[in-house]
Amino acid sequence: MPQRGPRRIGLVGGESTGKTTLARDLAADLGACVVPEELRAFVATHGRTPRRDEQAGIMAAQAAAEAAVAAQCPHDLVVADAAPLMTAVYSLLYFDDASLLPDGIEHARGYDLVVWCAPDPAWTADDGQRDGPGHRDAAERILARLAAEALPAAGIPILRVSGGRAERVAAVRLAWQPGPLQGLT
Repeated sequence: MPQRGPRRIGLVGGESTGKTTLARDLAADLGACVVPEELRAFVATHGRTPRRDEQAGIMAAQAAAEAAVAAQCPHDLVVADAAPLMTAVYSLLYFDDASLLPDGIEHARGYDLVVWCAPDPAWTADDGQRDGPGHRDAAERILARLAAEALPAAGIPILRVSGGRAERVAAVRLAWQPGPLQGLT
């Protein structure tokens, strides 16, 4: 679980669900530092998708990047695009390997809010980064199981957002108001 400091939002959702766009929009709207996705950087650097044995390293790099950004963030909010939990989801999806789920869930316990992006946006290709709408749908099914069982059992607040950019930001802003988080599953 990450150390305290700025409050934290972790974004989850399959490929092409608007996580990066939402992270940028939340940073602008709420005043936040954004932690970029390590998986995206890995693919760009290596020119390929990671192997099964590289998944744990990517998850650890995502968590380390989040800690580094939080340590230097001048704002009271850090938005992780995406939460390390997504590496565990992708490991399950691509390699049928659930071994990273416990660490992904434990890390998510350190978030003030996990925001699950619905697959509303039309799927778009992204220079070797995405595999197709079928993979997005499969990730969505894994996240639905986690949101129904494992995340609530771990006490992790999760907010499902859908619609356009303005609707998504408004939903997070409403849930983020001081006091108990609103609209969570």
